Amino acid sequence: MEKTSANIKKFVVISLITLGTLTVLTACGSKESKKSEQSSFSSSINNKSSQSSSSSNSSSTSSSSSTQEGFGDVPQILSGNYSSLNGTWQTADGSTKIILNNGNIIFSPDYERIISNPVAKDGIVIGDALNDKRHMGFMFAAAHNSPIFPNSSNVDKTDSGKDRLIITTDEEGIEIFDTMPTAFFYKVSNDITL
Repeated sequence: MEKTSANIKKFVVISLITLGTLTVLTACGSKESKKSEQSSFSSSINNKSSQSSSSSNSSSTSSSSSTQEGFGDVPQILSGNYSSLNGTWQTADGSTKIILNNGNIIFSPDYERIISNPVAKDGIVIGDALNDKRHMGFMFAAAHNSPIFPNSSNVDKTDSGKDRLIITTDEEGIEIFDTMPTAFFYKVSNDITL
């Protein structure tokens, strides 16, 4: 419990810095470029989803390593409908668990964050995770999608075969997919109870 509390505090501090940076960067972008980026990102996601669906339909076996139920619907998420993310999410090592319920990120009965302002950026969905006007960041990458890194030395070390998300601090950019892969959450069930 102390480890989880320390991790949450660390994420809060780092998220505050990252969110400030994300807010400034988001404000600097034009609405048209955001619409264009969201549209092309949504098309890319839809194409990959249909390819993934057709390949999974042709195979009668499923991977035993994937316990994920359902997939995040990026166009819905970008429109503010977070229901496709509903369920229980946990880190790969099982040490930390969160519940997502219609945009509420529930860490415990006393600690929640609310997803807001999602945009498609660098191949992933980036948004805010708010609580009492305190900002943190939210990043979501759909299965089979990885962020586009500005630095070619960064690589996605998360399990890109699954939907994954992370709550970040303001100083953490998309490089977190390379630098902190164990901090990512993966959907393990559709259950929304603690």
